[in-house]
Amino acid sequence: MDDLIYNYMALLEAIFSEKEVLPDIILQKYGLMEFTPREIRRLEALEMRRLYYIEKMTLREIGKRFNMSDSGVYRRIKRWL
Repeated sequence: MDDLIYNYMALLEAIFSEKEVLPDIILQKYGLMEFTPREIRRLEALEMRRLYYIEKMTLREIGKRFNMSDSGVYRRIKRWL
């Protein structure tokens, strides 16, 4: 029964979170998925890349979303290409 509650809580947080958090990170928070720190950085880099190239957001806007500097976002995007 607890897993069902965690599933609903993760779903509600993914839908209603003010910050646009990656769904994978929310699932890890509730223990529904396990990621290594390297996999988390990879997921974040892929999301940053998507925001930069597809959504046409600036590096500064992406940095605010991920609590990073714009140069840190640039380095992470370039590193994971």
